[in-house]
Amino acid sequence: MQLQLLDIIIFAGYFIGIIVFAVVVAARSRSRDAASYFLASNQLPWYAVGASFIAANISTEHFIGMVGWSFLYGMSIANWCWLNAVTFSALIWIFLPFYMRGAIATMPEFLERRFNRFCRYAYALLTVIGLVIALLGGVFFAGAKAITVFFPEVSTTAAIIILAIAAGTYTIYGGLLSAVWADLLQYILLMTGGLVAAIYGLYYAGGLDELMQHLPEKFIILYPSTHEMIPWTGLLMGIPSVGLWYSCANQFMVQRCLGARSEWDARMGVVMAGFSQAILPLLIVIPGIAAFYLFHDQLSDGDQSWPFMVRQFLPAGLVGLVLAGLTSAVMSTLSAITNSSATIFTLDLYKNIVRPHADDREIHRVGRISGAAAMFIGVIVAFVMARAEGATVFGLIQTVFYYLAPPIAAVFLVGIIWWRATPAAATAALTLGFAVYLPLVVFVIFPRIPLLAPYDNFMHHTFGVFLLSVLTIIIVSLFTKPKPREALKGVIWTRSALAVPEGERKRHTGIRSLGLWWTIMVVLTIGLYAYTYSVGSNSEALEAERLAYTTSSGTAPRVQRKTELKNFNLWTGDGQVLFEPQRDGERLTFTLPITEPGRYQLDALVTKGPAYGQYDIEVQGQPAEIQYNITERSGAGHYSVRHLAASTFDARHPAAAAPSGGSASQIESIAGEHVVQRISLGSFAFDNPDIATVSFVARHVEPGHALIGVDLIALTRTGDLPDPTKE
Repeated sequence: MQLQLLDIIIFAGYFIGIIVFAVVVAARSRSRDAASYFLASNQLPWYAVGASFIAANISTEHFIGMVGWSFLYGMSIANWCWLNAVTFSALIWIFLPFYMRGAIATMPEFLERRFNRFCRYAYALLTVIGLVIALLGGVFFAGAKAITVFFPEVSTTAAIIILAIAAGTYTIYGGLLSAVWADLLQYILLMTGGLVAAIYGLYYAGGLDELMQHLPEKFIILYPSTHEMIPWTGLLMGIPSVGLWYSCANQFMVQRCLGARSEWDARMGVVMAGFSQAILPLLIVIPGIAAFYLFHDQLSDGDQSWPFMVRQFLPAGLVGLVLAGLTSAVMSTLSAITNSSATIFTLDLYKNIVRPHADDREIHRVGRISGAAAMFIGVIVAFVMARAEGATVFGLIQTVFYYLAPPIAAVFLVGIIWWRATPAAATAALTLGFAVYLPLVVFVIFPRIPLLAPYDNFMHHTFGVFLLSVLTIIIVSLFTKPKPREALKGVIWTRSALAVPEGERKRHTGIRSLGLWWTIMVVLTIGLYAYTYSVGSNSEALEAERLAYTTSSGTAPRVQRKTELKNFNLWTGDGQVLFEPQRDGERLTFTLPITEPGRYQLDALVTKGPAYGQYDIEVQGQPAEIQYNITERSGAGHYSVRHLAASTFDARHPAAAAPSGGSASQIESIAGEHVVQRISLGSFAFDNPDIATVSFVARHVEPGHALIGVDLIALTRTGDLPDPTKE
């Protein structure tokens, strides 16, 4: 599908218009000092703060990377949205009062007031490195991947450069004021574009009920603690470390609040962002599930699922609108990262270390130069990411965040709630956290201690580093001298932080009450979470490589890692179980860990490719009918899902052949050599869990075309067995 002229006009109009708008806003500003450039002269109303807070956060990390992970893992990815209710609440009731009342300009500045200059400089350096390398490079990379789907003639390199020039133009020129007011428009556009894509995806998938019925495992919200990628314990442990750092101590996010015109505006802006996060799974996660249902055999890269679905479904004009929304997400985040990086480098490093007596004009100039330098480094990092095989954008960014955050989060959290925490303790935690604890946890504690080996995951690593950092602060503080209590006034949490200042509270009562809207936001989030959990609680997604399996021949299967395949990232774990039978009838058998007798729906995710073959599937030794879907497009541009069945499954080709005859045709694939296919095996009664088996039996074996690859087996409990005593 080629973009229509109307789409190109809408997209180009947005691209030019947003740059002109942001530059004009900056040019018309009466202030030309550093405070205006870095903090928008503290003039931002709550709705601008909230829109910019969420627009800076939502980017291609979400519309590309997060949808890509939703394509693989379903509703569990909503945890990244809904758990923000906890960290946003901490920002509203614990951190923001001190930032605002102390006139803080940067997060490292707060650490100096609480502890010492070493903490300020260390955190400033780590923040700049983390923002530029992990986030800026990742957003460039993800944005470029999306643009190349819409514009195949544009190379990834060219797309990265175009994004850098566009976002850099107004951010480097206008600073935070330009970025925030541009974000307000981009927030409206990206939410509208995301909603349009979600509605079309649900429509062609047959609605939310259809997805729940046919893909029950995609509505699992909590995976086991031993899951390779997203264990529920890792998500929970990430709240006090990564979550608190990202939402409460991250310049990239908090700077929007620091530019608010009042404390009430800053805190209410975060409440608005909380409502946006509550509904964000509708725009991000549901489209990923719908894209899997419709197009899982048309793609080899989950990160391409959202733009591919948009191009397939949306009519002329709406494609341009959604593409503009996607680009809005990219631009707003790029501008936020660039401005925040420039702010920290200029105010925390340059002004304090290099030129303590620099005047306002010099600070302004250095801010622009450092912003341009951040853009340049981010572009280089994006080029490197583009060469990483089997990588997902969301996975890359989250891994870096989880390793960067724990020592910093420990210092902020303990420092703000415990007056006895000393400068020496904070210094020790930051130093040991990165130099000793991180490599110790990643390379020694989890891999080499048998009790912890099943939980060897980057999310669990992060909590280990966080816990060691907290213990370091406590122990060292008990043996070193704290700052005098009077020197800590305004940087230690007290109950007074819960209240909005008296003068502001009188102006914001009734319907404008901060507490009222915060309560509604939290209740809404909890309700959505509880409902989703109830839907997916009966399903399990069992990674094939973690199941017990045997073969009927001397040929042993192996675990094939996703890094072995080029331009492919669709396995839900580290890899798949790969078996190469030598003759007909050889079988690969999995034993399922069923703990309770009952009726279960069985589904599987298998791999298709040029070297794969044909096989039957037996459950409990009995042949199973193999069912699968293909999505067809009629000549009139309508889409429909066709349910097919076979006794022997053919995995030799990267896409299932459409039935002959009729006017329907298969969707044009953008897949590489390998894709995955979800197959359904039916409903089965298991009354003896010890012998619950699924066997893949080779048929029509041909040399070079016989592989059997299994990624996962999904198990959904559908009911109890009949009670024989009542018959």
